[in-house]
Order: sequence, then C-alpha cells, then structure tokens
Amino acid sequence: MNKEKWEKTLRSFREMRLPIMAEQIHIMIENNELTNLTIEDVLIRISDEELNSRRNNTINRLKKKSKLSQKHARLEEIDYRPERHINRNVIEQLITNDYIVKHRNVLLLGACGTGKSYIANALGNHSCESFYSTYYCRLFEYLNECHLARLHVGSSEEIIKKYLKYEVLIIDDFLISELMSEEANNLFKLIEYRHNSKSTIICSQLEPQEWHSKLGGSILAESILDRIISNAYKLILDGESMRKNQVSIDIT
Repeated sequence: MNKEKWEKTLRSFREMRLPIMAEQIHIMIENNELTNLTIEDVLIRISDEELNSRRNNTINRLKKKSKLSQKHARLEEIDYRPERHINRNVIEQLITNDYIVKHRNVLLLGACGTGKSYIANALGNHSCESFYSTYYCRLFEYLNECHLARLHVGSSEEIIKKYLKYEVLIIDDFLISELMSEEANNLFKLIEYRHNSKSTIICSQLEPQEWHSKLGGSILAESILDRIISNAYKLILDGESMRKNQVSIDIT
C-alpha cells in the first residue's frame, strides 16, 4: 500500500474515532517505516496500541471514580517488617482477585496508624487495574449520606443502591463510635444486599467481637457480624504507628 492510501486510511481511523491507531500510522508514515513492514505487522502494532490506550483510559476512569484516599498505594510496596506481623500469604491470595470473583470480604484490623488504610487503598488500586469498579468511603460518610437522603426525600434507598453497585467497596473507620438504630439498620441493608454478591473491604481499630456493642448488641448486630465475617479474609496489623516514620514537611 502506497503512502497516499495509508494517509487515506489514517483519515478514516480519525473519522471512526480511533485516534491511537491514526497516530501510529502517522508515526510510521513520518518515519518511513511502512516500506519495511507487512500489512500484518502494521495491523498488530496499531491494534495493540489502541487496545492498550483504551485499557489505560478505563483504569484511569475507575481510579478517578473510586475516590481512594491514597492514590499511590501499591501492594508491591507493603512494608513487611517482622513487628507488623502481616501475613504475606493472605496478601498474595488477595492479589489474585479471587476474593472478588468469589464475593468474599476482607477485614483489615489494627490500632490507629498501623497501615490498614494503606493496604485497603492498595487493594483498591489493584482492583481498578483489574477492571473492577471500586469505591472508598469512611463509614460515617455513608451513614451521613443516608441520613441526609432520609431528611430530604424520606428514604435512604437510593444511597444504598449507589453503594451496592461497586464490585469492591472499601469502608474505612468502621465502627469507631456507637451507631444509632437507624444507622445500624442502614448498615445492615448495605451489608445484607452485598453479601455473597459483592466484595467489601473493612478497616477497623476494633476486633469483630467488639463490634457487637457498637451496633447496639441486638439481633441486628449479630446479623451484620455474621454476614461480614462468615466469608472474610482477615489481616491483623501490629507494631507502632506508621505515621511516626513519615517525613514531616513544614510549609510556612
């Protein structure tokens, strides 16, 4: 195919909104590469570049919508110092995304500053890069949205539906204070609807047996715990606060 025909093909790709394929053809024309490439070589190159671009765009959209609090958290950069007692085997299992496929939960437990949120965000980044819809929130944010919806429209159902749609939901600051009955009910609905259909990652400073009193110690509390814990991976983080190791920057 001569240069004029390639340029016509380039224009066609642009009209079809295939900009990366068009760009690759333009580069090959400018570099006089086309004479040394077969049609098969050209097709493989431009289709691979277009596909990679679309994948990257999808990942970027998923990450933007995820609202992760630590956008650069990576599973590969987890600190496995012995005093943290992080079970590397569990992390390696989570990396496979099998927990998402099988709709299992993940519990990240430990004192304030031990790195629960970092690992949760790292899992969130990894799930986005694996093309799973992901969302990060703190429990009080979800409950506040439910409360405002009930005040304004008389029901929190639309907010609950919003949180149900994500394949991976990260809930941070889980049960740092006691819940009112309406709050516990909204939490139950969320956990119940996601149970065995979506994956939920929970970060908490408390052990699950302490959640019961925070939820009012009722049958509803037992139901919430059962649905969270029954199919969950569990990681307990020890050691001093990781924030002590962060460099403090004074901006004046």
